[in-house]
Amino acid sequence: MPVYDAGRDLAQAVDSVAAQTYADRELVIVDDGSTDPTTLRLLDQVARRPGVSVHRQANGGPSRARNAALLRSRGAYVLPLDADDWLAPEFLARTVPVLEAEPDVSVVHTWIGLVGGHAGTWKTGEFSLEALLSRCTVHVCSLYRRAVWEAVGGYDPRFVESWEDWDFWLGAAERGVRGRCVPEVLAYYRRTERSREREARAPGVGGRLMRQLVDKHRDTFAAHLGDAMAGLYEELAATSLALERVYAHPVMRAALGVRGLFGLRRLLGGAGRP
Repeated sequence: MPVYDAGRDLAQAVDSVAAQTYADRELVIVDDGSTDPTTLRLLDQVARRPGVSVHRQANGGPSRARNAALLRSRGAYVLPLDADDWLAPEFLARTVPVLEAEPDVSVVHTWIGLVGGHAGTWKTGEFSLEALLSRCTVHVCSLYRRAVWEAVGGYDPRFVESWEDWDFWLGAAERGVRGRCVPEVLAYYRRTERSREREARAPGVGGRLMRQLVDKHRDTFAAHLGDAMAGLYEELAATSLALERVYAHPVMRAALGVRGLFGLRRLLGGAGRP
């Protein structure tokens, strides 16, 4: 768990690990240069819990923090958990047995509950090279074998603003890693005003990150250009269709009609005024 000024959200994340019904686990936290008093106080309290270790380093971004945590961990399986997200109590009990039973599967992802600044369920997509060329189909909070991290070479610290997880999963898929989905909501992804994902969608940032991703995996994108472009188009078309359905809903049409009527009244009311 990388932590940087997580505030009160940190307690829920840590408690969700302690509440796991699967007992054979450890929690390794790397404090990535936090300065927030609430975060520092909670980290001091958490460090006294059994099975939890807290390590501190200068701020270097989530990739460096995750890599540092992995270097200090002992488990054969890895579950990255951001400090503002949390797990359902059955997460490990439902995902670890998949890796135990299927030696050819190295990543287990689940559906994700969206909370905070977004709502609903993210039914994560296919873990495959073709799918990952178009978008990040699985959440960072997915269980995987430690050997995957070793084969990929860890999380790339050049991805500071976001997308280090997409880069990591793409690197795994390039190496033939296979994934399996447990179709249940077993992790919760919180979006706040501080979320890096929100900042990554600011004008110009996403395009720059995409160029960075393509530059790093250029040979793969070149070899599968058709799949990548087709996937991007299908994603855009699906988004457009979803918006059309929203605006076509009778409630939305009525709301837009009322809004237009009030706008017209304001316009007519101001006519003839100097």
